Amino acid sequence: MNNKTVYVLGAGFSKPAGAPLQNELVEDIINLRNENFSQQDTIINKLNKFENFLENQLFIDKANFKKVTLEDVFTPLDRCIIDNVSYRGILPKKLKSLREDIYNLIVVALKERLDKNDNKGYIDDFAKIIVSEAQKRVSNIKRDTISILSTNWDILLDNSLNSAIRTLYKKDSLIDGVVDYCCHVSSYDEHDHKIKPGLQALGEGKYNVKLLKLHGSMNWLQCTNCQRLYIKFNNKLVDYRRFGNSKCRHCRKNYNGNNYALESNLIMPTFLKDLNNFQVKLIWQNAGIELSEANKIVFIGYSLPYADFELRQLLSRMVRHDAVIDVVLREKDNLEENPTFKRYKDFFGKRQLNPLGNGVEPYIEELKIQGLS
Repeated sequence: MNNKTVYVLGAGFSKPAGAPLQNELVEDIINLRNENFSQQDTIINKLNKFENFLENQLFIDKANFKKVTLEDVFTPLDRCIIDNVSYRGILPKKLKSLREDIYNLIVVALKERLDKNDNKGYIDDFAKIIVSEAQKRVSNIKRDTISILSTNWDILLDNSLNSAIRTLYKKDSLIDGVVDYCCHVSSYDEHDHKIKPGLQALGEGKYNVKLLKLHGSMNWLQCTNCQRLYIKFNNKLVDYRRFGNSKCRHCRKNYNGNNYALESNLIMPTFLKDLNNFQVKLIWQNAGIELSEANKIVFIGYSLPYADFELRQLLSRMVRHDAVIDVVLREKDNLEENPTFKRYKDFFGKRQLNPLGNGVEPYIEELKIQGLS
């Protein structure tokens, strides 16, 4: 059996590149009031509704808006929507509209933060290491030694992986690969044939780089009818300027011009996450397989929060007893007092647990020097 390493990435992986942690998103949303961007009036209108909900329904003081967690916003909304009941006089139909407004604000806030930063050299380096290992499958289809599970929406790593694949292909046109989201995908651009499902790529003698995004991705849109997942790199398809304007070209052709809308399938931070989407279920099922095959799992920028119980149960069910667990921490002094490491220690019990200090960028620099071993 091949040795297999699975990387599990959280928001801290993208933090050095400018991406916010989840507990910073509400502050970023509030700060949109001070930004200048296209369709500002529309965004400010949504922001007014959000702040009104915080103040008059959740009864949060304005001075504490930025301290609100998104779970405390989405969970009551989702519970009322699921049960078809009002929330403090707001009818379920309006709750759905409010939820969509907050969703769009998150997308805009994340986009604005990422557009202002360009410190992603370490992500490019990580992508090159991963692609270099993954492309060895060209000569041995049974060699499946590496994959990535990510809870992040941002597409920094997606773009870097795709770029590394294309760079390698330019050097040797006989070696080609794809970013494999481990579900069924189509290219958003009809004539871009570089995007295809990983199994199709393997069948064509190419290699696949597995990136399983458990909570969705900003470069995905899904048909409301056929459930196809459309992909585009270097472009945030769920950008508010594009969202709602895209249609499924396959359904338009197959159903006599009917325009079926493409929608995002990002999974919001809530204690009531809906993982029943067909494509999402495929990703999670494949994530379980990846974990079951791994003799080494490396957590980077992921704090193993108690609220993320879906992933915790997946890890509990699927991680082997003999798996080695590496946890990349910002620093590894005073481990007994480090709440993140304590969660890992309590969760993984008797498994071999290795704390790796100094943060994401030094860890990836060390990978460059020593390789993946």
